[in-house]
Amino acid sequence: MTPLVLFDSLDLSKASNENFYTTTEIIAEQTGISYDSVSRLVRKYKKKLEEIAPLMWHFESSMKKGSRGFEIRVNKRGNARKVYHLNEQQTLFFIPLLGNTQAVVQFKFDLAAAFIAMRNELQARKIERATEKVTTRSLTDAVQAWEKKSQHSYIHIRNMLVKLATGEPHTHVKNRDPSNKTTMVDLLTADELEEYNYMKSLVIPMLSKSGAKAMDYHDIKEKLEFLTTKKAGHLPR
Repeated sequence: MTPLVLFDSLDLSKASNENFYTTTEIIAEQTGISYDSVSRLVRKYKKKLEEIAPLMWHFESSMKKGSRGFEIRVNKRGNARKVYHLNEQQTLFFIPLLGNTQAVVQFKFDLAAAFIAMRNELQARKIERATEKVTTRSLTDAVQAWEKKSQHSYIHIRNMLVKLATGEPHTHVKNRDPSNKTTMVDLLTADELEEYNYMKSLVIPMLSKSGAKAMDYHDIKEKLEFLTTKKAGHLPR
C-alpha cells in the first residue's frame, strides 16, 4: 500500500514537519480524479501554492530530469509527467479545490491522519534517538572492558541488537536505504529504536561480568534471544 505522506529520506533524524508531503500522483490515485486534472489544477493555482511554500524537492539527489519543483516520472505509455509535491499546509489549501465527492472526503480524512501519524513518529523517534546517543558511550566502554572481546566485537553486538529489535538481519535493515548513506540506527522506526535501546540496556551488564561469570558472544546472544522471545509472549512465564 502506497503511503499517503512521504519524506525524501528514511532518516527521520533529518526531518521536520515541513519536510513531509503528499504528491499529485497520490492525490489522483486516492480520489479517483485523473492525474491530468489534478496536475492542471496545481498549475492553475501554482502562484497561490508557492505563497505557502516553494514547489520544489528538498534533496537534489532525489530529482531526475526536469525543472525545480517536480520529479520526472515515466508512465506506462512511455510519456514523462510532472509529479508535484505538496506539504501539509499546501494540501489544506489544495484538496478542497477537488470538490466533495465521497472519495475526496475520505482522502481528506485519511491524509490528515497520515500527517498526524508522521509527526508523532518523528517526535517519538527523536526521543528514542536521543536516548540511544546517550547510551552509545556506555556500550562502547562496556565492550572495551569486556574480557572476551575481539577486534570486531562492537560491530557484532550492534548488528545483533539491530536484528533483535527489528526481526531482520542487519543487512536487510541497511538495504532500507539503497544509497547506504544513513546510519543504521537512523533507519529504525520509533518502535524498533525503543526495542534497540531496551536490548542495549540488557547487554551492557552482561558485558560487565568477569571471572568465571564472564559471558562470551554466544552466551549473550542466547540470553538476549531468550529474553526477547519471552517478552513477546512465546514462552510460558
